[in-house]
Amino acid sequence: IECQLTAHQNQDFFQVHSDSNETCDSRLITYVYYFHRDPKLFAGGELLIHDTKFSKILQPAPTFQLIYPENNCLIFFESKCFHEVLPVRVPSESFEDGRFTINGWIHRWNPEELQPSLAILP
Repeated sequence: IECQLTAHQNQDFFQVHSDSNETCDSRLITYVYYFHRDPKLFAGGELLIHDTKFSKILQPAPTFQLIYPENNCLIFFESKCFHEVLPVRVPSESFEDGRFTINGWIHRWNPEELQPSLAILP
């Protein structure tokens, strides 16, 4: 499981992309947990999950699901689905007024890639 904390500030966005590709082909599930001040002091930052045409070459379709960044909301979707984040607008330009996420990926388990763990000896 991979995890990161992201702060989206004024004018931040992500273009259309897929989280599973040639460099990250073990990613199966993408997750996004939203949190922000209440009341919300930013606009925008919606997640668009595009319908994805699953053929030899993955392509985003013109249709999508629009997900609003609601406080204390957790979203899961297939990592191979194309998605994007619309621009965030933070009128105050204060860091604490931004759009925050804990996001990451659940990877396919491969026992051959496991690293030996540390053992605590008596």
